[in-house]
Amino acid sequence: MTSGQEQNPRWIARLTPMPGHDVESLLRLSLGLDVWERNPDALVVRAHEGQLKELERRRLATVERRLTEEQYLSDKESDEEESRP
Repeated sequence: MTSGQEQNPRWIARLTPMPGHDVESLLRLSLGLDVWERNPDALVVRAHEGQLKELERRRLATVERRLTEEQYLSDKESDEEESRP
């Protein structure tokens, strides 16, 4: 991993809109979020740390960082290895 990636890792995160905002308003933002799941009250996205910090700075959503993309891929690879015969 390069130092740029270490400073701005990509996360799998849950975004919950702050009061006065909704999921639709988050989807209209031009932050380049990779939306993985859309619920009536939240989004699950893959996004760089900088994108998530911008959402927090602008008080548009609460951000729950679940896993880095690296952790997610590692966990998925482990699960696939365990399920092989």
